[in-house]
Amino acid sequence: MTATGVPAEWSVRAPFSPGADGPSEGAVSRLLESMRRSAFQGRKLGEAFEVWRRVLDGGQLIGLGLAGSLASAGLVPLVAWLVSRGYVDLVAATSANATEDLLELRGAPVYQVDPDRVDDETLRRAGFYRFYDHVVRAADYDAMEDFTAGFFVHLAESWPRSTISGVHFMRELGRWLDGQGLHRSLAATCYRHGVPLFVPAAPDGPLAEGYRTAARKGPVVDFFRDYEIALAVMSRYISPGPGTAMIYLGGGVPKDFLQITATGVATLRGGGTASPHRAAIQITTDNPVFGGLGGAGVHTEAVSWGKEAADGDNVMVHADVTIALPLLCRGLLEHYGPGHVRPARAAIAASLTAVLSQSADRRTGS
Repeated sequence: MTATGVPAEWSVRAPFSPGADGPSEGAVSRLLESMRRSAFQGRKLGEAFEVWRRVLDGGQLIGLGLAGSLASAGLVPLVAWLVSRGYVDLVAATSANATEDLLELRGAPVYQVDPDRVDDETLRRAGFYRFYDHVVRAADYDAMEDFTAGFFVHLAESWPRSTISGVHFMRELGRWLDGQGLHRSLAATCYRHGVPLFVPAAPDGPLAEGYRTAARKGPVVDFFRDYEIALAVMSRYISPGPGTAMIYLGGGVPKDFLQITATGVATLRGGGTASPHRAAIQITTDNPVFGGLGGAGVHTEAVSWGKEAADGDNVMVHADVTIALPLLCRGLLEHYGPGHVRPARAAIAASLTAVLSQSADRRTGS
């Protein structure tokens, strides 16, 4: 308590300022820093920017969860930028977010529509699929699904064992897409930069149709093996190691997959002491009162499970990812500059490569 009777940990809220007239260098970064001293979700977005910078400057492993319709909304290039920049060490995604970026990369246009006036039966008859306020030709989407069938044939011809883990499956998909010239796809970008891409619910998306139509089907994909591999990765970093930090865009299966690795590591260590992630940022529009994981607070409910640390850098941002992520990425670019190299990235990448190589060498596994 200070002499004025105000608790010492309280900060003074600062009013917004319009700033100088005209564009200026570092404007978004400075805006986010000023939002940190504002209120409501603007303040939370500023806090997320602050925590993300602190994590990047440290030695923590950074995981990214991708849920919601981010790929159809055109956000995958930002995620690929984070991967190529070394700002993300591993990714857990829905099947749609790991594949639907192929639409535009293969030349299929995505059209904006007015969601309040469009008629969905008319769209169906005209041959369009709708994602709230944008649509894609059904023929283009179906062609993208059929395109992935070629990967299953390739995998059947090239993979030497009868099973393959999900994360190695996605690595091979990235390698194949890279060879097809689709270098900017999320899977190809993760492959080139040695970032493991976990897709725990891979059949829930375009890959399922690709598998169905494939002329030849290869190894069985062992998604339970992914959990073991993820635990092997996390156990190297979760405290008392350098620590882990998670960024959740939306909730869903990707968030849960990354969170349960913390409880899994605790169980492997005997279960007596929690092994939570030390930092967590979640950007979501979900509400916690309905009981879904998407709205469960990384600073509240998750603490009871030992998934996140009670004293960790945990920030819940209740905002649309299409608003928050572009601002955060731009702020990071302005803050660090175009040539920034994250100090911990090389060592973490080498460690992850070793884990994946060891898991691939198992004679009965993948």
